[in-house]
Amino acid sequence: MTASQQAPSSPPLARRFAVWCEDNVWLFVFVLAALAVRLHWNTEVHPPGDYIYSDMRGYTRRADGMFRTMFGRREYDAFYPYGTHVFLYALQRAAGRTAEMAPDALIPIYERVGHVYAVMGAALVGYAYALARRVSTYRIVPIAVGSLMVCYYPLISLGGYFLSEIPFSLCLTAASFHLFRMLDTGNRRDAWGMGIFVAVGATFRPQILLSVAFIGLFWLVFRKRMPKATIRLWAMALIPILLMLGFSSWRLHYHTDRYGLISENGTFNRVFGRCHNSKITAHPDSSKRRRTSFGPPPLIQLDKRAARAPGQWPQLDPAGVKHFEYKGYIGDDEILQGFIDQCIEDTGWRKQIEYSAVNVAMQWRFNVMWPDSGKGNWQNHSRKWGLFVANVLAVPALLALLAVFLPRRFFKLGLLSLHLWALSLIGIFYIGGMRFRCPYDPIIIVMAFEAYAVAVAFLWRFVASRLGRESAKSAGSTASDSSGGA
Repeated sequence: MTASQQAPSSPPLARRFAVWCEDNVWLFVFVLAALAVRLHWNTEVHPPGDYIYSDMRGYTRRADGMFRTMFGRREYDAFYPYGTHVFLYALQRAAGRTAEMAPDALIPIYERVGHVYAVMGAALVGYAYALARRVSTYRIVPIAVGSLMVCYYPLISLGGYFLSEIPFSLCLTAASFHLFRMLDTGNRRDAWGMGIFVAVGATFRPQILLSVAFIGLFWLVFRKRMPKATIRLWAMALIPILLMLGFSSWRLHYHTDRYGLISENGTFNRVFGRCHNSKITAHPDSSKRRRTSFGPPPLIQLDKRAARAPGQWPQLDPAGVKHFEYKGYIGDDEILQGFIDQCIEDTGWRKQIEYSAVNVAMQWRFNVMWPDSGKGNWQNHSRKWGLFVANVLAVPALLALLAVFLPRRFFKLGLLSLHLWALSLIGIFYIGGMRFRCPYDPIIIVMAFEAYAVAVAFLWRFVASRLGRESAKSAGSTASDSSGGA
């Protein structure tokens, strides 16, 4: 009996696991490297617990409110999407926090929450690499995506604050990966995974639902090219989304006695997009309400551009006053819609189109990403990376938007580009800024590198073809000369 006959055969499961590990070596490398970078950042360089102010304070305060009264009715808790503060509450509860805990005792709690944000950032890198493998037709693109994502400062930076960007970006990228794997394999687990990630992501930022709508329309038009994406699979994906919307609508009504889906800040954000004012303040009109004020950093920075770059487009050119003030609730739809209607009437549609163009432009340029923009230590890093995105990633990614019109040649890239179409539409109708764009950056990086790869491949084929023709002409000329000489 030979040695090969004596050796027991490997179990199929173990063999498949070994093949999977070998196939995903780069995935392990990128995730572990990203985890090391982000743990160091969130533990030593930029602990999120040291930066609790402004938006971060708002999220942690709402989480604190849940510790005081879990089921208390709070109108302001329905103004913003609830995903971030509920997530912070759950993480702190899991880390051992209690309602009676003193402020000083929260420091180690915040450290553990910062570790979770680092883990999410590493998982985001892994999903971006895996998404690139599903979308790209070039082996180098996923490796390039993973390499950049490991050290991609804008997402590392946002992971050092208690904000919604990293959880939302993880949900958006993960849902996209499960979508493409579902199209490739028809696996039910990917349908459920996609639906769950979309549902959770919408509680952080409801704008993900616009991508869902675009993808649904794309499927209706090109469903013959997606034979494995059956109606049954789409129904499975919709179940968690519909459950989330039902619960969110009930929650909003519970806190406000009004009807809606997830939050009430949509009209509020549209005021800035249609009026280009730099601040809104709502003064209390009863003892149950408090003074609330907000100004989008991109528009505030645009206001300061008048001194830094006078006369250069774009400039802050508000429809009326820069600062709207009124008495009442910060999300009062009737008051806010009145501001919008007045601004549109005062400016006309030509100016409104310019506002939309400025909003979209500010997703890529003309501002430094907040919160780094307010801190001298990090402002320079954020500015340099903002220029990198604008000069290296923006052009190829925006060119890749055209892939949606070339589905036969670039089907997967066109489908992925729907996220960037959705982001652009948000800028057109609402507001723009680098921070608002940043959660989409894993998608943008995949699109940009794929566009570069397509361009290089096209150039290579073009040059090879020209060289081939020149070589053929040269050979023909030589043969002719030889024949003539004979």
